[in-house]
Order: sequence, then structure tokens, then C-alpha cells
Amino acid sequence: MLELIREKMQGIFATIIVGLLCAVFALWGVESLFNRTGQAQSAVTINGEGVTEPEIAQATKAMRQRYIQMLGGKVDPAFLNDKMLREPAIDSIISRKLLEGQANKMKMTVGATTVDHEIVGDEMFGRDGKFDPELFKEKLRSVGLAPAIYRAQLSEQLVLGQLQQGIAGTAFVTQQQIDAAANLAAQTRSFEYIQLPLQAAMDGIAPTNEVIEQYFNEHSNDFMTEEKVSIEYLDLNKANLLKDVLLEDSDVRAGYDKEAAAFKPSAERHAAHILIEIKSDGSEQATLAEITKRLAAGESFEKLAKELSSDKESAKQGGDVGFSNGEVFVPEFEQALSALANTGDVSAPVKTEFGYHIIKLLGKRDAAFPSFDERKAEIEKQLRQSKVDAMYAEKLDQMTESTYSAGDLAGPAEEVKIDVQKTASFGRRGGVGIAAQQKIIDAAFSSDLLDSGKNSQVIELSADRAVVLRVSNHEISKPRELAAAKDEIVKKIKHEQAAIALKEKAEAIKGRVQSGASLSAVAQEEKLVPVSAEAKKQNAQGEDAELVAEAFKLNRPADSVAVADAIQLANGDWAVLHLIAVNDVQLDKNSEEYKAVQQKLDSVAGNADLVVYEQGLRQSAKIVRKNIDSDADANKAEQ
Repeated sequence: MLELIREKMQGIFATIIVGLLCAVFALWGVESLFNRTGQAQSAVTINGEGVTEPEIAQATKAMRQRYIQMLGGKVDPAFLNDKMLREPAIDSIISRKLLEGQANKMKMTVGATTVDHEIVGDEMFGRDGKFDPELFKEKLRSVGLAPAIYRAQLSEQLVLGQLQQGIAGTAFVTQQQIDAAANLAAQTRSFEYIQLPLQAAMDGIAPTNEVIEQYFNEHSNDFMTEEKVSIEYLDLNKANLLKDVLLEDSDVRAGYDKEAAAFKPSAERHAAHILIEIKSDGSEQATLAEITKRLAAGESFEKLAKELSSDKESAKQGGDVGFSNGEVFVPEFEQALSALANTGDVSAPVKTEFGYHIIKLLGKRDAAFPSFDERKAEIEKQLRQSKVDAMYAEKLDQMTESTYSAGDLAGPAEEVKIDVQKTASFGRRGGVGIAAQQKIIDAAFSSDLLDSGKNSQVIELSADRAVVLRVSNHEISKPRELAAAKDEIVKKIKHEQAAIALKEKAEAIKGRVQSGASLSAVAQEEKLVPVSAEAKKQNAQGEDAELVAEAFKLNRPADSVAVADAIQLANGDWAVLHLIAVNDVQLDKNSEEYKAVQQKLDSVAGNADLVVYEQGLRQSAKIVRKNIDSDADANKAEQ
């Protein structure tokens, strides 16, 4: 269910909902049954305010998900383990809480209309391009969230963004800096190079058996077998339980009747408005009078909204702000809207804290309760889920109790009616299937389970899945035989010797070029092919991008001294680069390229100012970290 929600949700709504769900699961997950004391402690305190392990777990999960999304899912989940992400997650929490505290001190807030616009403009809550209040409430109900709580969370997100933008937006760079950066961005460099391939050098090396044996003896720790385990496990999964749930037609009918009895019909009103902001000189009154006069003369409300409304987003739609059941907009707006009796009626100017609204009733609709056929599938789904939740809770208790003191998993499997499953051997980087889960890897390689024959505690992989495992086989790491490691040793020796030889050769060629020799002539002697690169920009892409970057690190060539360098490339090859010319270009300050450079510098300066601002908050705050995993707590204070 959570996977489906995460796939479907985007934007600020997703950030808030997923964050709250993670907090709930972290606070009330199965593993908390075994470690309530530890979870109650504060892992970090910020000016006296505690940050608990569940909060850190939530931030860690969110950070892992962001990395996976950034990398397009092309990352080993075992690499993004909790230990690696813990400190960055804690730092993100500290930064957020310090900024939130500063926003509170400055009494920063966002108005209800701003929140309204965010909600109404969120595509997640719209149908056919229009905001749908019922869909809004349905989305929130699906994750157990009340509209008021969601609005509060959204408001906090907007305030934090407002503070960050306020700091970053005040940063600036000088005209001289922009000119220098723009000219460098437009500058081109011409160079030539020859490449010394690593593989060709390796092919010319043939280490003797004596050299191979000596290398093996000197690097024996590098040639060990991988430590591996295989496990047996019980997998309690709601998805599997769902297959066994049976429903009677009478249960579905009873569920529908209960919903129908609780339903309260309500009328929804479709609104449009023209917003006129209040001016210090009172000039908004003249604008309101003009709008009233032009409406009376028969001009289109939609046309006037596009022309005069201060709400630019709704103005694009002729002032249309969607449907409301009386809870979407600020009270004054809702009261005036409800007073309009007929479609097409227009209100007198209504004053709110955001200005004056002239409101038009575009239409009404009654929220009728759907028929049994319309609700049947959803009710069946809800009833099945309810039964599965109950079954899951019962079996979870059984599995927890039966595996605690059992010597194997066979007995508990029979009691809970779950098959014992097995994995192939896997190492500390994980395997396939369940063996790719970091919690499973950590448990399988824990000192408590290795070679002990004990069952693990219940491991909660998600809100819908829990596992108990035991190590069935442990293969310890041990030295490999020379014969088994020979091919790998030969490759290492070739690589090391070739790298040394290529470096010496590249440095020698570099010296010859600096002394006045032609790179083309040297290339001919070495039976290599020189390559010319003409007028390359700094950010040029392609096969020679690495060499272009190096060319821009070199000083301008002088009349009497050749500028050359020897470079080891990422693939292990070496190259000798001869810089021929630096071609300066003066960019037009009105060009798009110049403006792009300016925007990039502004962004970099803004981010740098935000970092400095956060560092200042950290220096003036009292931040104490506590290692609650150790036997004796170790406190570390940043100040």
C-alpha cells in the first residue's frame, strides 16, 4: 500500500504525507516492542529540544529515497545503508530545526490564501484540470490525515521555504565577477594530445612465476575468500495473507449501509473571484468601482479577472478557483460565496486580510452518495484490508512468541502456518531478493546470530511485512590458494607495472615538448596518433571532455615556452597534452549565455549565504549528540 502511495504522490503533499507516515511507522513499528527504552531517549538535543531515534530513522528513510530517485534507481540499496546515511540525516534534522526556530523567532507566517492557492493548484487534488474538494479529502483520508493538520504542515513547509529563499535571494555578485565568469564560459582553447593506452602496456608485460608467488605472499590479505552466510526465514507478509481472505456478500452490503447511514449530503459551490490588493493610498477603491461599473455594463467577469485580478494564477483561468464545500477558502470568502443564490450571481467586494474579493458563483452541485455498485469494489477492498490487518496482528504475535525461544523455525512455521524459506549464500554487500534488504544483511551478520543457531527478533521490513531469520550456514573468510588467485594476481601485477611505465614515459614526452620538440614528431617516433582539438569550450562534452577540463587548468602559452602536461585519465590511460592557443570571447551582456552565467553565479552565491547562515545558527545553538547504542552513553556537544 505504501509503495502505491509513494508512486502516486508528488510535490509538497508527498513530502508531508510520506514524512508523517514514516514517523508513525518509526514510532510504533514492531521493533519498538523490543527497544522502547532506547527509542524514548533523545539521540540529539538542539537548544534543549530532543531529537529521537524514530525521527532520525524517518529522515534516513527519506534521504535514502531521495538518493534512489536522483540516481534513477540505479544504485545498490545495500550501499545506502543506515550507518552511512545516519550522520547526514542528523545534520539535515539539525538544520531544519534551527531554521524553523529562527522562523518562529521572526514570527514568519504565510496567509491562509497562500495555503489555499497551494492546495487548489496541486494537480494531486484535481480532476480535469480543476480542484476537487472531495478528491482532496479522499487523498487525506487514505493516509489518516485531517485537512486542518495537512494545512498546518503545508504552512510550515512554505514558511521554511520562505526563510531560505529570503536568505538566498539577498545574495549578489559583482559585475566584475560576472564578466570574468561569462568570458571564461565563452573562452575556447585549442590543443593537441597523444594517448598512451594502459591495456597495450599491460599486454607487453609477462610476470614470471617467481614474481607472481612473491606478490601473492606479500599481499596475502588481499586474496581472501568472501565471508558469506545463508539464512532460513519466516516471511509474514500482508500481500500473501490477502489471498486467503474470503468475504460474504452480506458483509459488503452491511459495509455499504453503514457508509450510507453516516453520509451527510452537502452542496458544493463552484467559485471564481477577482482579487484586488489593498493599497496604502486607498486607490484600490477606484479599481473596485471600475470593476463594478464594467460588470453592470455587461462586460465578462472572466475578462476582467484576467485583466485586473491580483491573483495571477486564477486570473489565467478567468478567476476560476474550483469547488468548495465551505471549508476550502477563508471564512469571509466562504460566507460571501454561500450567500450567492443563483448561478452567475456576483457578490459585492468582500474584504479579507489579503484584499478585496469580487466573487462569482459559477455553479452548484450536490454531493450525492454513490450507489452500491459504484462503492462495492472499494468496500470489498477495505473489508479485505481490515481482515488482513487483524490476521497480520494475530500471526505477528504468534510468530514473536513462538520464535523467541525455539531452536529452529520449523515449529514456529507450523504454528503460524508459514513456510520456512531459504536464501542462497550472500556476503556483506547482500544478495538477491530478501537478502538485498539492509536490515536482513545486518541481522544475518550480527555477532548474536552468527554460528549461534538462534532465531532473530522480529524484523519489520515495512508496515505490511515482518521477518524472523536464523543463519543456517556461515562461510568464514579464509586465504585463497595461489592457483585460484593466479589470474587476478597477474592482472594486478600487469596493471601496476604498466601504470608506472606509462607515467615515466608520459613525463618524458612532456619534458621533450616543453623543451621545444614537436608533439607530432614525438608521436611518430612512439608510433602513436596525435589528436587535434580546436576551439573547445570549458564545458565541452564528448570523448575528450576529460582532456578539455585539463586544458583549462593550464596557464596561457607564452611566446618562448610550450605549455604541456602529462595526465592520467580515469580509465588508467596516460595522455600528454600540448596547449596551443587560448581564444578569448567577449559576451554581449544581453545574450542568453551571459544571463545564464549571471543566474548560475547568483544561485551559487545564494546557496553559499544560506550555508553561512546555517553555520551561524549552529555556532550560537547548543547541540548535544548522545550515542545511545553504547553501553555507557557518550555525549558530544558541538558547543
